Amino acid sequence: MALPDNQAASQSGAGRHRRRRPRSAPAAAAGLPDYRHVFEATPTPYLLLTPDFTIAAVNDAYLRATATVREHIIGRNIFDVFPDNPNDPEANGVANLRASLMRVRQTKSTDTMAVQKYDIPIAGMPGGFEQRHWSPVNVPVLDAHGELTHIIHRVEDVTAVVQARAHTVRMEAELLAQAQHVREGQQFADLFQQAPTFMAMLSGPDHRVELLNQGFMRLTGHRDVVGRSVAECFGTTTGRAYVALLDEVYRSGRPLAASSALYAVQPVAGGDTEQRYIDFVFQPIRTPEGGVRGIFVEGVDVTDRVQANARRDALIRLTDALRDLRTPDEIAYAAARILGETLGASRVGYGAFEHATGLLRFERDWTASGVQSLAGTLDMGEFGNYVDDMKLGRTVIVDDVAADHRTAAAAEQLRAYAAAAFVNIALTEHGRLTSILFVHSATPRAWSAEDCALMREVAERARTATDRLASMLALRESEAKFRTIADAMPQMVWSTLPDGFHDYYNQQWYDYTGVPEGSTDGAAWNDAFHPDDQARAWQAWRHSLATGETYEIQYRLRHRSGEYRWVLGRALPIRDEGGRIVRWMGTCTDIHTQKLAEDALREAAQRKDEFLAMLAHELRNPLAPISTAAQLLRVRHADEKARTMASEIIVRQVRHMTALVDDLLDVSRVTRGLVELDMATLDLKQVINSAVEQALPLIEARRHALEVRTPPQRAHVRGDRTRLVQVIANVLNNAAKYTPPNGRIQLTLDVGDGHARVAVTDNGNGIAPALLPDIFDLFVQGERSPDRAQGGLGLGLALVRSLTALHGGNATADSAGEGQGSTFTITLPLAADGSACSDAAPQHVPGTAQHHLHVMIVDDNIDGALSLAELLRAQGHRVTVAEDAEMALYEPGLETVQAFILDIGLPGMDGYTLARHLRSRSVTAKALMIALTGYGQPADRVLSTAAGFDHHFVKPVDTQALAQVLEAFGGE
Repeated sequence: MALPDNQAASQSGAGRHRRRRPRSAPAAAAGLPDYRHVFEATPTPYLLLTPDFTIAAVNDAYLRATATVREHIIGRNIFDVFPDNPNDPEANGVANLRASLMRVRQTKSTDTMAVQKYDIPIAGMPGGFEQRHWSPVNVPVLDAHGELTHIIHRVEDVTAVVQARAHTVRMEAELLAQAQHVREGQQFADLFQQAPTFMAMLSGPDHRVELLNQGFMRLTGHRDVVGRSVAECFGTTTGRAYVALLDEVYRSGRPLAASSALYAVQPVAGGDTEQRYIDFVFQPIRTPEGGVRGIFVEGVDVTDRVQANARRDALIRLTDALRDLRTPDEIAYAAARILGETLGASRVGYGAFEHATGLLRFERDWTASGVQSLAGTLDMGEFGNYVDDMKLGRTVIVDDVAADHRTAAAAEQLRAYAAAAFVNIALTEHGRLTSILFVHSATPRAWSAEDCALMREVAERARTATDRLASMLALRESEAKFRTIADAMPQMVWSTLPDGFHDYYNQQWYDYTGVPEGSTDGAAWNDAFHPDDQARAWQAWRHSLATGETYEIQYRLRHRSGEYRWVLGRALPIRDEGGRIVRWMGTCTDIHTQKLAEDALREAAQRKDEFLAMLAHELRNPLAPISTAAQLLRVRHADEKARTMASEIIVRQVRHMTALVDDLLDVSRVTRGLVELDMATLDLKQVINSAVEQALPLIEARRHALEVRTPPQRAHVRGDRTRLVQVIANVLNNAAKYTPPNGRIQLTLDVGDGHARVAVTDNGNGIAPALLPDIFDLFVQGERSPDRAQGGLGLGLALVRSLTALHGGNATADSAGEGQGSTFTITLPLAADGSACSDAAPQHVPGTAQHHLHVMIVDDNIDGALSLAELLRAQGHRVTVAEDAEMALYEPGLETVQAFILDIGLPGMDGYTLARHLRSRSVTAKALMIALTGYGQPADRVLSTAAGFDHHFVKPVDTQALAQVLEAFGGE
């Protein structure tokens, strides 16, 4: 509450008089101001009460005077908001105010109350009250029928005046008493001169200075004004107003008070002046006969109080402003404006700090009149060497840029920016500087601790409001994204409150069940279950709610068609930082097909098989000797023996590679021991030689030393040659990959006790004890390191164990630990003594064809096409090569082509379509159509037949079979 003045009281009376005008008075003219805004902006504190004393409206001045918030008091009874101070047994403010309001309600007349001592609660301090004195006036608001509709409660806070008056009375009494006894003594003069307040004795109607203390001399600029009138001492506008008040006191004989008047004070003679707020009391001095002979003047410096109130009001204004702002830029500017106006600064800004560039970025800054804006970016290092302090979260305070060593070098530039003094408030998050609030002053300024505290509070509130706004916007965006994603998911998604109340379903739920939206909220979802599943579902759900365990159950859910379909229901609890469940998120997945058949299991197995086939890193092993042999063929001085050997290596490795691809496509059957082996009696030494041939390029590339030791006696075993080569080559490759360069690898073959043992030992990385028991499991690997970039995906050793077991043997691993190397041992039973060795002979390249054809090869892999063309030309055929279907169709002499070899995966028009085009043309309709492709599944062969192909070959082509097909066609 705050105190009224006589003028306001008279205006209230005038208002009542106007309300008694005739009802037919015209309505207010268009363009008049919004009186609610006028009411709220009025500087005098007002409350609008209903007849039962409920607060209906309040203006900003009242909120500032009582340190309250509009939302906290509107709609509440005034005596609930402002009770008596329970700690003051003599408190009677409530009773007096209630009596006044009752008189207004009964008489419908204005009631002016005497000054009241009415303490108000202190915000944020339960049970705390601040002592206040008020001068209230209560004015009735009547309707056209003279009925009371509201009561205007107008107040003025006279606490400072009452306290100052009481202080003055006490001081005057003490001074007069002491002056009476020691008027002639030095004691009174010392006491008067040393008093901390501003005091002066004035005499006569022209207010001549009779006596003044040192405090009052600070107002006169330390001039000797004794014997001079106040009008002579103060010729300014403030001085003339000062004289007018003194005249009123002298004339009326009544004391007057001037609250929070702004005066220029000179603390030190000859020094700078300061603007200070002073409360003055003018007390008349009377003659023994009762007349006024002079005036006693006392002033108290209340600058700290005024500034404290201003800082408090600034925070209240900021709180009100932040409530309605919707962007971070608006928040930053509002904080800067309120802080700049409160502190009288030249510029205030708030922005984000970039560590990489040292720039402070802000959209807007508040500036005083005539001060240029610096909005955009500021290079904080350009104005001094204080950035490191801010990065540590320290506040940088500079009272004078020219005198501070951190900014002296940039003082001229800073003064040009109206920043002769400044404060930078550093805001950090997790120890990292994130944003800065800066406050500039155009002149040097000694920043007080209270100023800096206000800056920090404003900065924190601005950051908090910005973070809260960002979180709110992110939450809205997150909710929108969640609903979009949930509706886009093929599954039914639902959510519940912590107690299990269902409050959200995505669109798929309603599309699937066909129920009206919202009809399954709460517990109504259970009715959509099959009657035989409802009790079981409820029991599982209650258990999850009670324990927080994952909810997972299969049940039958009624489909929109009326059919009950099997569904997998699953839900997980969402917990807050304290571990409390705040929500359950769940899904329903239709598994009806899986429950009725095992198709899903086969599909899952097929997906796993396809994935494992992609892990066929072993395909690279045969490519190494093929590449080496191809290089050998390019050497001009290579003899016939070398070329023959290279040719045999290529043919053998291509055959092995083709078989390996077929086997990898069935890797799951291999690992489960279901693969069919092409068993024969083999010389294990030859198998080892082939395996070494595959692994040697990798071993040499890593500069390992390989030692192979085999015994002189025979080592025949029963097995599948390709599989056993694969087993030993995998172990050798494993040793090469996991041994650092320049390592040692030893392969040893031992025969005894009816078994052959192949041991591969290396001095490489070794195997950790925890990993050793699982080293042969699928996808198990040690930790990758830069020197193990060749490492596979954990398939090789699993195949080693599975294939060895299919041959009646076993595979073991041994290592002393990490960095100690390892040994892998393959043990196989020896073949019976009478078994004949039937190791595979190398495949020979076909010779010259007897019937020569014109053949066209269409393949976008130009290397493959050209190499096949050369082979066919060597056999005597005429060959044309095209890279795509368009080139083939427009090839001159297309009508002479007798056989087409087409790739399926051509760019643009694929091989199937090209074959149909060729079949549709009369000149090529009867040509031989051969598909040569990497697609070798049964479905691919069906598609090629339907497209008109006569034969289907899978890359790499069996050249002998291809030659036989061409020869047979040419002989027809």
